[in-house]
Amino acid sequence: MKTASNVSRLLAALLALAGLTVLAAAAGCDLARERKLTIVLMEYQGPGGAADARRVAKELTDQGLPGVFVVEGSNLASVCAGQYASYKDPAADAMLARVRTIRDRSGQYPFVGVMLMPVPEEVPANPWPLEKAKGYFTLIVASWEAPGRMASAQAYAADLRSRGFEAYVYHGPSKSSVSIGAWGPEIFENPAGVDLPGAKLKPVSPAVIELQKKFPRVRLEGQEVPPEVHVPTYLARIPGRAPLVGPSAAVPKMLYRISLSLVDAKTGLAESRARVSGVAQSRQGVVALTSALVRQMTDVLPAGPTVRVGAVGVLAADADAAQDGADTAVLEALGAALGKIEKVILLSPEATRQVLDAAGLRPADVLRDPRPVKGMAGLEFIVVGSVTAFRT
Repeated sequence: MKTASNVSRLLAALLALAGLTVLAAAAGCDLARERKLTIVLMEYQGPGGAADARRVAKELTDQGLPGVFVVEGSNLASVCAGQYASYKDPAADAMLARVRTIRDRSGQYPFVGVMLMPVPEEVPANPWPLEKAKGYFTLIVASWEAPGRMASAQAYAADLRSRGFEAYVYHGPSKSSVSIGAWGPEIFENPAGVDLPGAKLKPVSPAVIELQKKFPRVRLEGQEVPPEVHVPTYLARIPGRAPLVGPSAAVPKMLYRISLSLVDAKTGLAESRARVSGVAQSRQGVVALTSALVRQMTDVLPAGPTVRVGAVGVLAADADAAQDGADTAVLEALGAALGKIEKVILLSPEATRQVLDAAGLRPADVLRDPRPVKGMAGLEFIVVGSVTAFRT
């Protein structure tokens, strides 16, 4: 648990990163007074992202979509639609239904998976880019993938720096990470081995070993992860460095991040304790991790009578996960683990699809946004999941 001083430092870091620069594409809106909810339609990164976002916002406004605006930061621009004070606002539901039916020029539905979330905050320039650190290796201690990942990563790095740690931030195409330190090959027992493929390198630097003791587990979305579903902090090569090979024993070739949510069919929402995630360090570890996550997730089920639960499916969040069949492996492990929970009556995937069909819902849509199951009959809960495969 964080101490009061740590919480104060983190709050200060978040406040330092806060602030909004909004360009209204339709009606002007004062977002500085209150951070409301909106529908994030598109996000654009890079130097030309703001121009692309403004162009799309103008196209949508010209097509008659009301309340479109752009939130700009130093490296990220978000196209948003509408502002709402509550998730229960009927106007938000109406806007969601409207934008999900918009087609692009190729006939596709680009916004079918959008959802309601807080208005994005402006992301200032990264004060501590990992790419500019002096060294070859760094210790990865945290990562984010959810919307708002850039601001969250920079806030955590600010907190670490306020506590005296040499923290850096790296923003990738789909993930932001925070690391500590920057060292050369001298941190290993056999520095010459860093250029040898398959070499098993052992860190011997007292500074690195001490940091690994202080930060034993990678934080996911800024949260501490239970020991049974964690990935250890690991040494990684700093991007853009000379062709040194990172320590193969310390860095897995492929990690699988699994996220599961137990959604209440009465509300269409999953309480915070019913949303769980973890990282499997190998393809073989996917089943064990999924089973552990199911046990953790179902601890929130109410005591008393059994409940009917339907497993909607598992979304492969990237090409590697889909090609590797990680989504199928997680779904099979999910069904096996749920079937062992005494208080759960598990519906087969076919039966779950029938229940969704009766409510006019498609499994693919529910996987991306389960809120429409609100009030659905035939089930007390549904489970949705996703798996991301990423190389380190």
